[in-house]
Amino acid sequence: MVSAGLLAGANPPLSDHAAARFLDQATFGPTPASIAQLQQQGFTAWLQAQFALNTSDLPDQPLLNAAGKNNDDLRPVQSAFFQNAVTGQDQLRQRVAFALSEIWVVSAQSGVPNAYAYPPYWRIFRDNAFGKYSDIIKAVTLSPAMGTYLDMANNNKGNPAKGTAANENYARELMQLFTLGLTQLHPDGSPVLDQNNQPVATYNQADVTSLAKAFTGWTYPAAPGATAKANNPYYYIGQMYAAEANHDTTEKTIFGGNIIPAGQTAEQDLALVITDLMNQPTMAPFVSQQLIQHLVTSNPSPAYIERVANVFTNDGNGVRGNMQAVIAAILMDPEARAGDDPNAAPAANFGHLREPVLFMANILRGLNATLNTGSATSTIYNDTTNMGQDLFYSPSVFSYFSPQFRTQKGLLGPEFQIYSTGTVAARGDIVNSILYGSLDKGTTVNLQPFVQRATATPSMLDYISYVFLRHSMSTDLYNAAVEAARGATTSTAQVQAALYIVLTSGEYQVIQ
Repeated sequence: MVSAGLLAGANPPLSDHAAARFLDQATFGPTPASIAQLQQQGFTAWLQAQFALNTSDLPDQPLLNAAGKNNDDLRPVQSAFFQNAVTGQDQLRQRVAFALSEIWVVSAQSGVPNAYAYPPYWRIFRDNAFGKYSDIIKAVTLSPAMGTYLDMANNNKGNPAKGTAANENYARELMQLFTLGLTQLHPDGSPVLDQNNQPVATYNQADVTSLAKAFTGWTYPAAPGATAKANNPYYYIGQMYAAEANHDTTEKTIFGGNIIPAGQTAEQDLALVITDLMNQPTMAPFVSQQLIQHLVTSNPSPAYIERVANVFTNDGNGVRGNMQAVIAAILMDPEARAGDDPNAAPAANFGHLREPVLFMANILRGLNATLNTGSATSTIYNDTTNMGQDLFYSPSVFSYFSPQFRTQKGLLGPEFQIYSTGTVAARGDIVNSILYGSLDKGTTVNLQPFVQRATATPSMLDYISYVFLRHSMSTDLYNAAVEAARGATTSTAQVQAALYIVLTSGEYQVIQ
């Protein structure tokens, strides 16, 4: 449960501006209905309701295609993802699960092309989005999809006589990307420095080698009807299990000087590794910063990171890594809520670019879209690919973009790593298709709520600003939209012209 103190001081009434800002951070985008609901409930009740909601799902996929070959068609899974993102009620859970999937990467681009691997892998983040971070570590470590992607499966203990050693891939990335990072951090995310003013590393090569030994002995679950072996062939449903004969039982010294005693089972070694990870002070700011970046702002202040990291370390009841408490702390932090006053000047360094998946889902939610869930004609995932984010096809284990990527002015701006001349043009083309053409044969948008207000341009633009810009459209953007609407001859054309100006603007592209 979330400590009551984390949710205090957030009672209604809320302005529609404040509600829409919060929903831009906590969901795949505000809608008039969701804004009104949040205004009625207030932040506290809304969060508790979202924590309790039943969950959306991704459909299981066949192992083989119609030709009897391995099924690598992820289109039904991608379609279902967007259907849930645009219409699902469990918005916060989905948004957090998506953020976690961008940290704990498994990709169909290299390593795991099998479509049936992805619904079970996605459910790890869906089911643990509001649980404990330690449970995420364990579930991903034992996921057969991760077992393939980073060579955790069939990673047998070394045999000096044969010149073999434990595979180090998962051990290294677990520390570097998923839990600790390369550099020890203070609670505010700043690096710990040695006497020579150099950053102190979180681990060294010897730690990687030892941790790899601790992870030996796990194999894929046996497929139905198959005989379980010490090294099973890949099968992506269920959890990996330990073949103890292949586990290295020697003593290991891992990160932080922690000792894994000799003679332990694979299960015992894993449990101790997770305990030691959770007790490392660096994990709290490392993970907290990335979650803040995905949900609220790319360039959080050290104070913001520290406040969230403190909750990650202790939720108020002595629990580490309580995701409910961490998510509530991120969304309710004074830095996140500072812009809720519509009269407040936007903070120049606050916010983040709408990455393509968020961009597409937000527009479709705001335009009352009806999606086609069939794999043959739905192309929404192709549109996000054209904008630089191919869902479930991350180009590497480092995800679609690095959390450490900086803009030309030196600010952290991860999403800008995939923001190029080509992807900028693609955004404009896609907005044009949504408004003037169609995305595919089964996806439609409903402009009627906007058209009904087009008899008076100020009323129409006020509604556009309400739906997409939290009632904070600048004078310059307003005037540009007015000018575009004046050149149109019908109410629908006026709406299309004004929406095109707004949805391709920097004010919409960057969430503040």
